[in-house]
Amino acid sequence: MNTQQNKLVEISIDSIDRNPENPRLYFRQQELDELTESIRKFGVQVPIAVYKEDNRYVIIDGERRWRCSLKLNKKTIPAIVQNKPDPYNNLVLMFNIHALREQWDLMTMSLKLPRVIELYEKRNGKKPNEIELSEETGLTRSVIRRCRLLMSLPEHHIDIIKAELKKPKALQKISEDFYIEMERALTTISRAMPNIIPDDEKREEVRQVILEKYKNNTIRNIVDLRKLAKVARAENVQADAEIASKELTKVFSWNEYTIDEAYNNSVSSAYTGRDIITSLQGIINELDHIEDIETYPLDENILDLIKKLNDLTQKLLRGIS
Repeated sequence: MNTQQNKLVEISIDSIDRNPENPRLYFRQQELDELTESIRKFGVQVPIAVYKEDNRYVIIDGERRWRCSLKLNKKTIPAIVQNKPDPYNNLVLMFNIHALREQWDLMTMSLKLPRVIELYEKRNGKKPNEIELSEETGLTRSVIRRCRLLMSLPEHHIDIIKAELKKPKALQKISEDFYIEMERALTTISRAMPNIIPDDEKREEVRQVILEKYKNNTIRNIVDLRKLAKVARAENVQADAEIASKELTKVFSWNEYTIDEAYNNSVSSAYTGRDIITSLQGIINELDHIEDIETYPLDENILDLIKKLNDLTQKLLRGIS
């Protein structure tokens, strides 16, 4: 079949192959069903993008539309035929297309980023830094950092995430975000308290404990994992580092001891005190700028709060004296 490059044409569905470099791992059934119904009613409204490979075509963008059209037994699909990209451009083009739309699952990107880095190095003679990787893929630097945390996981944990991604979003529990929060916390702990996590073997043991506690709801919320890092940084708020270390050891044991218990028994009061100091200093700075109440009128709500603050301050001072 003769085609013109970058021109809209109708291509036989049977002559199209999926792109082997496509990072996308899973196509959730609900999303496919909704798109199938839309195509049934209105047809394919946005052409897919392909390149020619011998007498066949390879998808650059639009695999879901192609899959749904196959299911509907359509004979052809509208497509824009582009010049065949080299392996590197083939991959980064797909990244950029999806960066402009709904992004893939983080694990999808994490598994393909090493391939992007490998092809970039072959082309440029060096590995890309974070800025270059962001410019090439269209991913934000924040997303790249999150992906790298997942890239560093042992294979069996990656398999756990893959299994979860096959489920509908609402049924996913052991999510990518759970692992990202856990790895951030464990990295902080290994740096601040290397006696707790001295090596990769211990880190894996701690992962297994946290994973099991999260499954059985001893850890109820992934945001609680951030408290682990706060406990590890006890010295930053003048809390007792030895107590903090013992509390982390208890959390990382096969028991029902919770993160909240460890946090409350080690650093909670220290962080509360630091927050009070920060808040009071901010209030003092603001009030210090008021030189003349006549030129800086305060509404009744502010005045009531200042009076309450004064009453509480007097009460505290009386207690000290």
